[in-house]
Amino acid sequence: MDREEFEKLYDRTKESVHRYIAAKCFCLDDIDDIYQNVWLAVYGALSKRPDSPPNEEAFVMLIAKRQLGRYYSLADKLKHLVSIDHAPEIKETAADTVDVEEELLGRELIDEIGALVRKKSLNSQKVFYLHYSKGLAVNEIAELLGMNESTVKKYLYSTLHEIRKLYERREKL
Repeated sequence: MDREEFEKLYDRTKESVHRYIAAKCFCLDDIDDIYQNVWLAVYGALSKRPDSPPNEEAFVMLIAKRQLGRYYSLADKLKHLVSIDHAPEIKETAADTVDVEEELLGRELIDEIGALVRKKSLNSQKVFYLHYSKGLAVNEIAELLGMNESTVKKYLYSTLHEIRKLYERREKL
């Protein structure tokens, strides 16, 4: 498979792979690593084949499933029990174009919201991520995660309610 064909395969299947990983992962922070591993494995597998697989999407999804299994092997599960949070990178901007106090308050709020979401159940995190990061509708999330739409709404609305309370508390300060 040449590079152009690989890029077409990637374009056709990237969203379904990303959704699958997000639905099956044990921690949202793992999504990007697993996604990258999947595409490296797909590229490696395709470069060893003389011809394209008959059902390319099924081929890619099988590799995604295997990569999830490898990522979450027992050793990796133990490694995830001890995690070190890294400080986010600070973007350099011209000092005269940024209100420093407002920028810091915005970052603090984002960090607080992130911490709040990370304290929620994994299902709540997945629903929030799939809705706000991937733009999926409630019915799509329900189908992907195998839940009722009302359950997805419950997770989403309870998280939003807590975020609103956090924001209102900060506004009073």
